[in-house]
Amino acid sequence: MQRRFPKALTLDQYVRDKAWLDASPKRCPLHPRGGCGFASHGTYLRKIPRPVPIARAYCPDGHTTFSFLPDFFSSRLPGMLDEVEQAAVAVETASSMAQAAERLRPGDVEEAVTSTSAERWMARRAALFAAVLLAVV
Repeated sequence: MQRRFPKALTLDQYVRDKAWLDASPKRCPLHPRGGCGFASHGTYLRKIPRPVPIARAYCPDGHTTFSFLPDFFSSRLPGMLDEVEQAAVAVETASSMAQAAERLRPGDVEEAVTSTSAERWMARRAALFAAVLLAVV
């Protein structure tokens, strides 16, 4: 289960300060009164935009592993939260999904993907925006 690591850091600050070492809370999210054996469970690497350790913890009573994701990463999608916000703006302002995809993932750059892949990438984010907006309403 992903949990927010609410500390105002940039990616570079997070890596420089090794902030993942302080990311795990002292109390279990499932058992705030304690007694469940909640403990650090190491880290995993978030690979995009570059490999970064993310703190993990485990609650043996709840059989649940928690990861503590810094605010600059997007939850449940690879990459940075800024990229997700840029995609939301592109979907909102473009006349089509293809135009939004071309704006954010242009086909004329060296690391380009196919236009179909770019549109699918954009469609996944658009579906996420719709789900979030529906939940908010």
